[in-house]
Order: sequence, then C-alpha cells, then structure tokens
Amino acid sequence: MLIVVIIAAFIVAGLLDLNLRKKFNIEKNEKFMDQYVGIWHFLLEIVLCFLFLSFVTVNLFDQITLYSLLFAFIMLLFMVRGLLEFWFRREKGRHIISFTYVGLCAIISVAISLIL
Repeated sequence: MLIVVIIAAFIVAGLLDLNLRKKFNIEKNEKFMDQYVGIWHFLLEIVLCFLFLSFVTVNLFDQITLYSLLFAFIMLLFMVRGLLEFWFRREKGRHIISFTYVGLCAIISVAISLIL
C-alpha cells in the first residue's frame, strides 16, 4: 500500500508540475544550480539534510513514522525554497511550483501516517 501511495504521489507531482509550468509560463531550470537562489541557499539545504539524517540516525523510528518524517522533511525543504524564491525571484514564478509541492508533501505525509 505504501508503494502505491508513493508512486501515485510522483505521478501527481509530475502532472501538476507540467500543468503549472504551462499555465503560468514557468521555465525549466537549465542547469542544476539554477534551482537555488544563491550558493548560501544550496549550503542551507545541505545543512538541513545533514541535520535530518543525524536526527533519523540517532532516533529509532518504525517504517511508517520514518516515511512520514521523510515527506515532512521534503515539505520543509520546499517551503524554504518557495519562500526564498518568493522573496528574491518572484518574477520567475517558480515559488508557485515549490508551494504546490509543499501542499502535496503535507498530504502524502498525513496520508501515510493515517492510512498505513
């Protein structure tokens, strides 16, 4: 059941991404580093990833809680990214996609913790 939820989430995310990019005329990233506002944004996400990995390593969680925490963490990353894009690159409109991913990750995290 868990794999069905994750596969469905990736399909929905891909379709939402395509539709939002077409509707709001949002360009795709040309290079990997184009998705970050600045080098400090890249370093912030790396630090957050290390903090999350250390938190998960130190504490023992069952599988369902771990997956819920993973999607909650991804939601946090997209929330930070969306806020920075909104504040510093509002004209590109990429914050719309980031905030959509925040909502999708919240729904998936709640669905995993409630359904499974």
